[in-house]
Amino acid sequence: MASRIACLLLLALLPAVYGADFLGSNPHLRAQLVRQELQGVLTEVLGHGHGVDTARLTKIRESLTPVFQALPKNHQGRVSAPVMRYSVQRYFGEQHGWVVKGFEPHAIAANISDDTDNSHILQSKLPEYIRTALEEKFAHSGFSLEDLAVMVAAVERLTYDEVMRGVELAFKLNNLELTDSLDLESLSDVLGSYLITGMLEGTSTELEQHILDKENIRKMYPHWDTTLSFVVDLFHSEVFGKMHRQNPFTDHDVYFFDDATTIAQQISEKFGSWSMHECHEIKDSLVNMDVHGTGRVKLSQFYGKSQDGGWQFREASEYLRTLGALDESSTLQGPQVIIPNYISGMSNCITSAPYYSICCLNECDRVFQHLEAVITASKAFPTEIIRAVESMPDTSSIEATNVSAALQSRLEEVAAVNGGKVPLHGRLFAQWLHYVFPRDCPFPHLAGTVNPQTVMKYEEVVGKFSTDASDEEVEQFLESDAARLGPSPDAGAGMWNLNEHILESSTPSDLATSPIQKLLRTFSCLGLFAGLLGLLFKQLLPQVLSISARKGKVVEYDV
Repeated sequence: MASRIACLLLLALLPAVYGADFLGSNPHLRAQLVRQELQGVLTEVLGHGHGVDTARLTKIRESLTPVFQALPKNHQGRVSAPVMRYSVQRYFGEQHGWVVKGFEPHAIAANISDDTDNSHILQSKLPEYIRTALEEKFAHSGFSLEDLAVMVAAVERLTYDEVMRGVELAFKLNNLELTDSLDLESLSDVLGSYLITGMLEGTSTELEQHILDKENIRKMYPHWDTTLSFVVDLFHSEVFGKMHRQNPFTDHDVYFFDDATTIAQQISEKFGSWSMHECHEIKDSLVNMDVHGTGRVKLSQFYGKSQDGGWQFREASEYLRTLGALDESSTLQGPQVIIPNYISGMSNCITSAPYYSICCLNECDRVFQHLEAVITASKAFPTEIIRAVESMPDTSSIEATNVSAALQSRLEEVAAVNGGKVPLHGRLFAQWLHYVFPRDCPFPHLAGTVNPQTVMKYEEVVGKFSTDASDEEVEQFLESDAARLGPSPDAGAGMWNLNEHILESSTPSDLATSPIQKLLRTFSCLGLFAGLLGLLFKQLLPQVLSISARKGKVVEYDV
């Protein structure tokens, strides 16, 4: 399996790494080859043993089980494609801090047959195409827990082989052959290059430019030194874990390509969770301004933090609006930044790898994890939910809370809209959680009203520096009438609405007739036919006997 995926990624990456001549004259052929190879990958993943280590699949299933049990399902106990996308994104977000491309809520079906695509765009579509291809396979009956695990394993497999490609590039940028042995300094150089090119968007594959990137890395990424400490810790953990397997008669200070790849894989899996300290710093700065605990900061205060040389909190209001991080429900208070929407928004993605972006974790997932473990159903009565929320264990960022009478009434409203029970994965419940945990749970906007994009993606469409607020815009909000008013304890109240949206859980198989239904229908038809025969027999028999009797008398008279 690995060889086929490696071949697939080689096809996708060679044009970017070695020039535009490889298949460059025939984009249709390139797209066709990518599609064929990816179909081969899917065949192997879905084949005997799924082409994935059994222990790995077991671990994935165990992680998915709590959320799977609580998700809405079809009549066969399987989840639909929209619910599958939600659960897979939850998995990668909780496990690695990844937003996997193609599994975002606003993602659309991939089109890998597009002849105009560049090779790197084809590559970035692979997870989305895996999703689309498997959705086609399971669209009728839905996804079982095993199917979800296979979906996750397929995406993980792609990311692992991308790590190998990144380490190969790092060797090349350090003038090393893949077969060379490395001392500790050389291994550090390789891992540093991998970090820059694979995790921090230093995309240059030219040696001279890469050297300049290394020299200026602290300007591009101020947390570089602490990141290196993180890599050193991973390295020591890996060395310690291998001690019992090492040959005591060999040199333990010599490392090879496989060692670099193993550590690089650890970096890709753990970098997102580790980098949350940066997210906490941003959140703490905003929370300090949120004096009433509404989860909101006036835009004038937000921009005020960027004065005196500050480099954070300078996103343009239009970009914040696109992210869904702006509350404009009060003309008196003016625009306000919604803290959890801003923190978990695409503007705070630390990096964007080919298959995923590493962004600040959605801390509301911890709330859902607790509720799913306690309730284990897709719907619940308001009293069950309140009891579960108030029993939530305290964490470093989220604390259990007593639900106010006003919020209990709001939850009753949500239940009334949904026939008495509250869907745990519907929009209205997510909205209610936002008001219970206003600093941790994002406000769920109506579908189609926001379009979250990373800074790089947004600026590709709108223009360079379009995500940054100009000095004139900052000055406008700092001097506005709203800026002269203090924060309101009722901030955000005007955003509450009763527009529900629930992930579609049914599948076409729900409309199909089951074997039991077919059998019952057959018996019903047979019973109806038998009853009809009985009725005919009951009505016609006397008449037949009467006619027979009259004929018998005529014969007797003639004789």
